[in-house]
Amino acid sequence: MTKPYHLFISYASEDEVYATELSTHLKYFGIRIWFAPLSLRIGDKLLDSINAGLLASEYGLLLLSPTYLTKQWTSYELDVLHRQHIEDQKRLFPLWHGVDKSQINQSNPGLSGIIALKSTESVSDICRKIADVIYQGCPTRGISPSYEDPQWRFLQGCGELYANREDGGAFNLFEAAEFPDSYFPLYVHNRPHSREEIVLAVAKALYYGNPDVIPITEERKNRMKKLCKACGFDLDASGFDPAIYG
Repeated sequence: MTKPYHLFISYASEDEVYATELSTHLKYFGIRIWFAPLSLRIGDKLLDSINAGLLASEYGLLLLSPTYLTKQWTSYELDVLHRQHIEDQKRLFPLWHGVDKSQINQSNPGLSGIIALKSTESVSDICRKIADVIYQGCPTRGISPSYEDPQWRFLQGCGELYANREDGGAFNLFEAAEFPDSYFPLYVHNRPHSREEIVLAVAKALYYGNPDVIPITEERKNRMKKLCKACGFDLDASGFDPAIYG
């Protein structure tokens, strides 16, 4: 991959639920995606950010629905992606979602000449077909393991994060569990976490005994166990297993 993203997902906001399901499965296959709900941040200039995403992606996924074909904003994305397809040989994946060939021909005849996916297939099968193209048919693909992700490692109690900036103070999971209430929710691993969720992560780190977990003193360990118990996760209770809480 020569660009930051494998795939730009172009979709109408009315189809966001289905687009989100697609993005989740695509990430499971290790595909790096530009998807507005994940890639846009408050304060971003919308057009600039989308243009950057269009340029920074090697492939384009077009979620073509009746709504998509009638909206001005999706028309803009489609025009850019189609031009990139023609001029730069950018590979496009049209995905027909509640539309047929006659509707595509009427809206954009050029798209009907590109072999399309159809949402009548399972999401898993659709994403597998896309992955096969992106990974050039290789039967074995090197996918970055979750334990290499510092955000994932933090939630396992195995690493640290910086607070708010790259030069912010470092903190680990056990320290975060004792943050003041004003510090929550804590944004980590792509979503906000409540104190209870952070404490549950602490309970899992203590319960499962991962050898990579950051060492803590007995005093802090006892404090963590009391905090877990106060949140309903009693590590000393008979039959307790944090897995039942998700």
